[in-house]
Amino acid sequence: MMRQKLWAAGIFCLLLLGTSATLFAQKPVKVKGAQGRWQVSDNVTLKEAEERAFLEAKKEALRKAGVMENVWSVFGQITQESGTEFSEAYSQMNVLAIGGMVNVTRKEVEEIWDVDSRSLYKVVTIDAEVQKNNQVDKTYALEVKGMETLYKEGDVFTCTLKVRGTDSYLKFFWFDSNGGALLYPNDYEGDALLTAEKEYHIPFSDAVDYRMEKQGEPSEKINMMFVATKENIPFTENVTYENVLKWIYAIPGDKRCASYDMVIIQ
Repeated sequence: MMRQKLWAAGIFCLLLLGTSATLFAQKPVKVKGAQGRWQVSDNVTLKEAEERAFLEAKKEALRKAGVMENVWSVFGQITQESGTEFSEAYSQMNVLAIGGMVNVTRKEVEEIWDVDSRSLYKVVTIDAEVQKNNQVDKTYALEVKGMETLYKEGDVFTCTLKVRGTDSYLKFFWFDSNGGALLYPNDYEGDALLTAEKEYHIPFSDAVDYRMEKQGEPSEKINMMFVATKENIPFTENVTYENVLKWIYAIPGDKRCASYDMVIIQ
């Protein structure tokens, strides 16, 4: 996990913003019968094959909804250990890059024996609603630098951040295998308006550091997500990746931008 250490106090309380904003969600595209399949083998268990077939079905749903751009390159960023809910969160975050979020409304799982290849396949068929992002401000971007791929336990996480295009408000989320949290804004770093084109150091204050800790496993994966918005739009739900994605997709695409990555603690 990533532990946020606040030197001024021992407990970190999430700050729920009170500012209201009008949100506009685009009408989703309904897709039926999107199918994915994955071979079971000595290296791929039944569970892993089902999870990968599920991802393939989601890709097909995106294609059927007309979201074609870079579908494979985005899903290809999933690590080989993608047979977990945690890596599924990472894949869902990266779907944002191609402008479509898949909300599965029906899922059917089958095991099929292919006579020709003499192989067993997991086949997943889904119905889904795909939330497309048609509004884009191409001048609006969030640039995050200085993030390492691999950290040792006890390392302090830092990075630099720059918003391009317009002054913005920032939300910084992290997710590990046990859940997630909103790290910024917090009680010691207010919800400040970031000036466009100015480089900021994360964390913003010496009162806060982000220290890497594992949960007893040989390695721990951390998903990090930075979201910039042109208006100060509160996030007030429990921090799950589903809730974060729903919050993002309720914001018009030309009024938000995001940066997301996965790091490993060893």
